[in-house]
This record gives sequence, C-alpha cells and structure tokens, in this order.
Amino acid sequence: MQSMRAPLYHTIALISFIVLVKPLSAQSSSELAFSKSYSFEYDTQYAKAIEVMTALNSDAYEVNLRLGWLHYLNKDYQKSEAYYKKAIAGESSSVEARFGIVLPLAALGNWNAVLGHYLDILKIDPNNSIANYRTGYIYYSRKDYANAMVYTGKVIKMYPFDYDSNLLAGKVMMAQGKNAEAKKYFNRAIEYNPQSEEAKAALKKL
Repeated sequence: MQSMRAPLYHTIALISFIVLVKPLSAQSSSELAFSKSYSFEYDTQYAKAIEVMTALNSDAYEVNLRLGWLHYLNKDYQKSEAYYKKAIAGESSSVEARFGIVLPLAALGNWNAVLGHYLDILKIDPNNSIANYRTGYIYYSRKDYANAMVYTGKVIKMYPFDYDSNLLAGKVMMAQGKNAEAKKYFNRAIEYNPQSEEAKAALKKL
C-alpha cells in the first residue's frame, strides 16, 4: 500500500502546486507594472512609478493614461500632455483622458487648449456638470459673461442648489450690473453654505 500512496501523494501535491502557482504566473507583466506603479505613487516615488510603466513598452490606452498622470505628478507637464494626447488618439471618445490632459495644460498656462478640451468633452457628454462649470468659469475669467452664463446655467438647471455654480452665476450677474439676479444666486449659495465668506462679501458689494 505504501508504494501506491507515494505516487498518488506526489501527484496530488504537484496538482496543488500548479493550482497555487498558476494565479501568480498568470498575472501579466502589465498587471504587475500597474500594481508596482500604484505602490510607488503612494510613496510619492513618481520617477520609479514611471519607470515600471515605461518598461512595458506598450502603447495601450490605459498605459498612456497612467503615464500622463504620473508625469503630471512628477511635474513634467510636457511629457504628461504628450501621453494624454496618445491616450486620446487611442480612444477618441474618452472623457477621462480629456479631463486628464487639462491638468498639465493648465499647469503650463495654456488656457486656450484647456477650454478646447472642455468643449470637446461637452460634445461627447453635453450635460457633464464639471466640464460645464469649468467652461463657464473660464469664460467668466475672460469677461465673456454671456457664454459664462450659458454653461453655468446648464449646471444650475441640473443642480439648482449647487453652491459653486450659484456663486459663479452671482459673480457673472454682478459683473453685468444685474444686481437683483446676482442677489438671488448669492443668497442661494449662502443657504447652501451659511459660512461662505465669499458669498456674504459679494452680497455686501451689491
């Protein structure tokens, strides 16, 4: 009986070893690279996180997206922009890649390009509240109050009690001398956030 048990035991042990080892060996180099890069990012070792991702030598969308983010964190804004452009080229309908590319572009002060990407997002997702608000804010900063209110107004229609959009709408109206409308928006912002010093200060100026 002993002679029969030994081969059976070794066979079971070998099968168990294969079952246990397979998930580790089946884990792709891409998965390992992402995992390592997250660990390095958590430790703010951005250069190392970039290194493990670059070593993949892959032009996959998710790799370019990840490298765009990591180069942004590493303050290499031109490389960040380049990788985000690759991601957008790979997935032309990607909203997340466009939200990514505005980060290095804003850091570089290229606000025309930032605005262009927000407008591109709105072509894909017209009701995107973040893109609408930020587009409205850029137009407000350029004193293009008509367009500022178009985009800010879209957010308020979807989220009538949104603090940021009501505050911005109040500023837009105040800049145009439309004090009664401005007051309405500032009051709503204060109702949302009674501690808002900015909204209270704006009301005092009316």
